[in-house]
Amino acid sequence: MHRLKTAVVALMPLCICLAGCNGGNNRAPTSPAQETARAQLESQQKIAAQTAETYHQMDNGALLQKLVEQSTAQKEPFNSLAYRELKTRKDVNPDSLVSLVRQMKNGNALLPLLLLRKFAREIYLGLPAELRAAVLTDALQNSKVFNTWGLPHAYLEDASKAMLESGKSAYPALRRMLSETRPAPVFGSQEFMEYQRFKYRLCDYALFFLEEMQGNANFVMPVSAADRDSLIKEMLKSKP
Repeated sequence: MHRLKTAVVALMPLCICLAGCNGGNNRAPTSPAQETARAQLESQQKIAAQTAETYHQMDNGALLQKLVEQSTAQKEPFNSLAYRELKTRKDVNPDSLVSLVRQMKNGNALLPLLLLRKFAREIYLGLPAELRAAVLTDALQNSKVFNTWGLPHAYLEDASKAMLESGKSAYPALRRMLSETRPAPVFGSQEFMEYQRFKYRLCDYALFFLEEMQGNANFVMPVSAADRDSLIKEMLKSKP
């Protein structure tokens, strides 16, 4: 499944409109509304390019500060300009990321943790599993949209892969989430269609992680919420 990125999604309607308006020489001249759309698209593209260049000019210290701000604001890795810029650099000190994770110890440290996982996997795995689990489960618990995690039946983002790597340390928090039925929406046209089909909730993500962590290689996420509820009920009866 192709994952749609917010920056791209925001521009697509305008691009489609403009492409349709100029697809052939025999088409009528553009209308004032189409010209306005074109101007808006060009303005958005210019702002995006200028913003990316601003981040490109920042030093690592400034970018790490932005990374913390965007992590606290629950920006997805692909929507965090600081994350995207830092990911391209070869001189980021892993110790600075370790320090941020150890200082915050909660979901606000998600982006530094995921960046550390990309830069220095051995150092990332050297962090106590309890600390990694605390960051990841807190981020999951407080997520408002769930693109950071992916879709359990379709694809997993890095945050979900990191959650699985945290193992049994995440069990207590995930088991508590089994009782939380609030919706777990995602954005993006394809992703939203899949969300509408499954009607995912926070408890479903917890169910998926626990099934995977417990070695259920044959687990397939049921489409029916009632079927998932039955699995959750059985899991809550079992010992941690």
